[in-house]
Amino acid sequence: MGRSAAKRQTERRRRSAAIESAPQIDGVYVIRSKRTAVALSLLSLVLQSLVYPPMPLWPLAFVCLVPWVLVVVGSPHAKFVYLISYLLGFMFYLVNLYWMYYPTGLGQVALSAYLAAYYPLIACALRHAGRRRRIPMGLALPFVWVGAELIRGLLLTGFPWFLLAHSVYRFLSLIQISDLTGAYGVSFVIAALNGAVADAWMRYRAISKTENTKPKTERQRRAPSFVGFRLSIFGFRFSTVWALGLLVVALVYGQVQLQRHTQSAGPRVAILQGDYPNYVDSDASHPRPEDVAQFYFALMQQAQAARPDLYLLPESPWFMFLNREFLTHDPASLPTIWRVYQNTFQMYWDEFSTWAQQNGAYVVTGAASLHFDPYDLLDKERKYNSAFIFAPDGQPPRRYDKVHVVPFGETIPFRFGRLRFLYLAINDISPFGQNGYEYSMWPGARFDTFSMRSASQDQRTYRFAVPICYEDVMPYVARRFTAGGGSAGASQATGKHIDFLLNISNDGWFLHSSELVQHLAIGAFRAVENRVGIARAVNTGVSAFIDANGRIDHTISVGTTGFRVAPVMVDSRFSIYSRIGDAFAWTCVIVLAALYLDYTVARIRGRPTALSVEP
Repeated sequence: MGRSAAKRQTERRRRSAAIESAPQIDGVYVIRSKRTAVALSLLSLVLQSLVYPPMPLWPLAFVCLVPWVLVVVGSPHAKFVYLISYLLGFMFYLVNLYWMYYPTGLGQVALSAYLAAYYPLIACALRHAGRRRRIPMGLALPFVWVGAELIRGLLLTGFPWFLLAHSVYRFLSLIQISDLTGAYGVSFVIAALNGAVADAWMRYRAISKTENTKPKTERQRRAPSFVGFRLSIFGFRFSTVWALGLLVVALVYGQVQLQRHTQSAGPRVAILQGDYPNYVDSDASHPRPEDVAQFYFALMQQAQAARPDLYLLPESPWFMFLNREFLTHDPASLPTIWRVYQNTFQMYWDEFSTWAQQNGAYVVTGAASLHFDPYDLLDKERKYNSAFIFAPDGQPPRRYDKVHVVPFGETIPFRFGRLRFLYLAINDISPFGQNGYEYSMWPGARFDTFSMRSASQDQRTYRFAVPICYEDVMPYVARRFTAGGGSAGASQATGKHIDFLLNISNDGWFLHSSELVQHLAIGAFRAVENRVGIARAVNTGVSAFIDANGRIDHTISVGTTGFRVAPVMVDSRFSIYSRIGDAFAWTCVIVLAALYLDYTVARIRGRPTALSVEP
């Protein structure tokens, strides 16, 4: 035991001596102190938490990653870097996803723990690029960061929340490049600037430290210039020129797009917003559905004076099934739990239909759909999260079933197959699965689009789609609606298939938290990416209109009730992004994969990093 302890102590001393003597190569400043590394990581945590809405400090997004990047590249303690990176990610998501605690505290912790894994994933690639291959961070960071953002936005159905781009949603000149690259292109520019600042700082600190070790007379002859750059016309380093060049190109492109006259006023839409927070606690106070229904019909009556072409209600404004399969089902064969609702839901259906006919306007509302099929081998009862479109012609409403259902919130994974025992276990501990009730919804099969005739625009016909809730967070959903609907697995057609989007959502599960404003900010990118106007009606807020340049107007703020009537904007542009999708972000994924392949080969060959005894 004594020998082992002595051996370990000797090894620690050897490593400490090796780290202290680690060379200062090519102007990179080494961060030897773990305390300094922790302090810088905490600073990055604070900066990242201050850039997202509703915080007004979005300019900090251009430097928020710099302290952490300095740690990742500059610290010789590799394992410590990965640990501190994971803890940084975990704390960031735990703090900034606080609003998930309201519906599910356990889910908040689990999601934060999963998302935190992307930080060491990024750190490993950056250390390899910066320390072993001497690639400047201004070049490496944007490719690595955006590649990880796309993977995070797709893996396990995806969670593309807190992209770097989302912090600058009000910087209209910058976000216009989204119609080429998606929101990921904006993240790329921001990450490049973060990397360039990190490069400049490391160069400055390295030069300063090197110069301070020389005699005073020599330091005077070779004193470093501002941030380490020599004062000459060719003195700017590549990462600075690269990052500033990206920013200038993005801003010039943005200004050109903002000056184009491609938008026109579309049909007049009345967005209706109630303020009815949702609680998973059965003991919490819940308004009666009939009272909520009465509120919304009264709100429609108030909006009637503005003569809108379409009334837009939120997702599930109150509990109801509106599909004809349920309303016309034989009451005797209905389960008792549903039988008592049939007449009430039919009354709501009649009121919506009558309103549309009497006012010559369309009514779009969220509701659930319930199907019974005793011969279904998988499930005798299928529920869908749906949008219903009531037209003035009195015909039965058309319907769209949500394709992208939210894991755990709307559906539990592993429902069928050999892992069903996991599904049952998770369902039992979920807040909605009490007493064994299987609340999971089925995903829709098609990206359906609809048409309407506008009375306020000389009977012109418009095409639109209705993404439900978090579907406007998923870039592929809005793009599929725009570039061609059809079944979820079908190939896309050419040409722009819609004129605008109507987003209905129920953010009441998150009370009056920052989630509501963040959700609105993400929606702005869907508008720019596909050059479509958006009208959104959200329970508890934020309801608003977004034009095809991402400009937000006619908002109904968080926690208030009311309506706004305005034309939803229509744009003639058919964007590059709508045509090619996330090709740019996939390029970043390829670069990230190449870095990891190169890292693996280097590790197999036993090649050490340039600056450290640890890889």
